[in-house]
Amino acid sequence: MVSTETDLRERTASGRGEQRARRVVDWTVPILLGLYGLAVGFGGAALAVAADRAAIAELVAEGTIVSDVFSDAALVDVTFATARWSGIGLVVTGLLSWAGALAFVAYRRRERARESGTGPRPTYTWTDAAAGGVVTAVTSFLLPFAPMLGGFAGGYLHRNERTSATRVGALSGLLAVLPLAVASLFVAAGVAIGTLQADAVGVALLVVGVVLVSLLFTALFSGGFGALGGYLAGRLRERDAEDPDEFGGDREEDSFDDERHDRDESTAD
Repeated sequence: MVSTETDLRERTASGRGEQRARRVVDWTVPILLGLYGLAVGFGGAALAVAADRAAIAELVAEGTIVSDVFSDAALVDVTFATARWSGIGLVVTGLLSWAGALAFVAYRRRERARESGTGPRPTYTWTDAAAGGVVTAVTSFLLPFAPMLGGFAGGYLHRNERTSATRVGALSGLLAVLPLAVASLFVAAGVAIGTLQADAVGVALLVVGVVLVSLLFTALFSGGFGALGGYLAGRLRERDAEDPDEFGGDREEDSFDDERHDRDESTAD
């Protein structure tokens, strides 16, 4: 009976802790995505508007922008196309971040509806992965192995046995790469368009190839270390489940025995 009561208390406390954690995630993820999208979108719009061919031509003439590959006229075309398409790419990335925030809110509303229903409980795979991806994006400016931290956060938050914490960590790493991938593809498109205008097909193909290979390497790095972080978080959760608070149960049992002993003595008196 003591063990049953202790297990019930632990499950109740664990459930409340999970609910608090999910409430924090419900607010934090869309807010950070919205702020990120706002900053990136405004920055991209400013860059696209500021991309002026005459100003770029003046910088090239002054020697501020130089190239050993292109002539001055071709360099103006390449620089202008790169700046313009980079700004557009940042605007698109910001809009996609806003769309991701709205999709997260809608998906979490659907999960909460399933939580209160009679059907199967949601797996939380994508929401936990999104939380880990946000952690990766926030910490990537400070830590070299931010995907591992993000994967650990998403994997530790994940409590559903139908999907593994390793998978959640890998997804968090891949989701964190998406904004970079979108922006990089637009930059590559700008460089390619500018070099094609300068009749430099080889340079355009080289730039596109370098960008694609770099994105593939980044995705493998982020997804791999995210999976490692998720795996470590899953092992930690398993250890916590197998080895609960060793003193809490003893204290509960001792307290119960003391109360029972006091009742026996009072009855005997």
